[in-house]
Amino acid sequence: MNSNDLMNGGSGAEQVQVENDPQTGQIAPEQRRDLRSTKSVLRLALLLLVVFGLILVLGYIPRFRIKEAIAKAAKRQQNAVPVVAVTAAVRSKSSAQLSLPGSTAAQVEAPIYARASGYVAKRLVDIGDHVKAGQLLAIVDAPDLDQQVDQGRASLQQSESVLHQVQAQAKLASVTWERYKVLVARGVLSKQDGDTQEANYNVSLANVRAAEDTVNANRANLRRLVELQSYERVLAPFAGVVITRNIDVGSLISSFGGGLGGGVNTAGTGSVTIPVTGSATLGAEMFRIARLDHLRVFVSVPESSAQYVVVGQTVDLTFDSVPGKTFQGKVVRTAHAIDSTTRTMLTEIQVENRDGKLMSGTFATVTFNNIRALPPVIVPGDTIITHANGTSVALVRNNSVHLQPVVLGRDYGAQTEIREGLQEGDLVIVNPGDTAREGATVTARILADTQVPDADSGGKDKAIKTRNSASPGQSSGE
Repeated sequence: MNSNDLMNGGSGAEQVQVENDPQTGQIAPEQRRDLRSTKSVLRLALLLLVVFGLILVLGYIPRFRIKEAIAKAAKRQQNAVPVVAVTAAVRSKSSAQLSLPGSTAAQVEAPIYARASGYVAKRLVDIGDHVKAGQLLAIVDAPDLDQQVDQGRASLQQSESVLHQVQAQAKLASVTWERYKVLVARGVLSKQDGDTQEANYNVSLANVRAAEDTVNANRANLRRLVELQSYERVLAPFAGVVITRNIDVGSLISSFGGGLGGGVNTAGTGSVTIPVTGSATLGAEMFRIARLDHLRVFVSVPESSAQYVVVGQTVDLTFDSVPGKTFQGKVVRTAHAIDSTTRTMLTEIQVENRDGKLMSGTFATVTFNNIRALPPVIVPGDTIITHANGTSVALVRNNSVHLQPVVLGRDYGAQTEIREGLQEGDLVIVNPGDTAREGATVTARILADTQVPDADSGGKDKAIKTRNSASPGQSSGE
């Protein structure tokens, strides 16, 4: 072997020993093939290294730039003034409607009790019957009371007879005393005899007065019994409708209540007991009559709206029993006081019911149409902040946040009235979050559908000048 050629395929490459052919002085074919194979491997390795380097460079640089841009954006966001959505407090309408539930009652309603104890001889009306004032409703058979009346008449006649007797005796005593006075004056009779006759005359006069008092007492007792006897005829005290019946023919009536028994047995029903319309088991009234040409509707008005309800005010009423129709009513009286438990004022409304379409005891919806000289301001409900110290809203003034305590009024759901704490045109933050801190610097962005009094109209999401602001708000994009 004459020469050694060291061929390097790059740093750290394997050294290849090449030998020349002794006869020809050239590289052997086997060596030539090995050398070609080694060069191919080195070229491939170098190509792969270049490709990997390009991939690394092309992938890392964009990612690095993106990270750098994100970091710069985060830094700008951290240093930027937060943008908050605001809306303006505006005046609510001067005419506001207030709908409240109410319960109806008859204008006049009276229970009819028995004043005479006995049995029902006749029952002339039933539930739903229209009756007139003084109409006969039932007849009670009270034999004990009838006998007491007869006894009272006899006692009166007896006392009158006694009165006539003592009056005659008094007249005789008077004549005798007159005679004795003459005889005593002439000395025929002693003075003692004259005094005796005078005393007898005075006693007879006292007997007459006692007999007269007895006659008057018996006459008054007879009048009482006759008056009680008149209650055997149960009469309607006024014109109306019978809404309750607790008795039937044969029912035992007590002067302390209604029929005694748990129900009414009707002829022909056998052992079936038909329940009465009232509570007969409690000794309740015989009948109950209601006057329904006018109905009374009772409503509990909240404290915040009580000042707007006045006597004579017209209201609208709707009833579930008469769907699709609105009735007109009038406020006739109020309690003029707030219930300390419910914080409401009881109000009575009257509505005409001459056609009888409305029924007492039904549910009613009463709508008040209030006219307010200075209606309160109104803000969206999602601007209210509730905390332990009460309620407040986040105002934006001079690009600074101020937590303003407020007093709430009526709640309309999506909007809420503010009775105290806000003025018309104040800008309040909608959905206040962590940025709604006292004194925080913000940029106000008015909502597109917000109407601000005396404010320049701008495009959607345009930053505006806040109320009492010295410098304009800055607009910023997302």
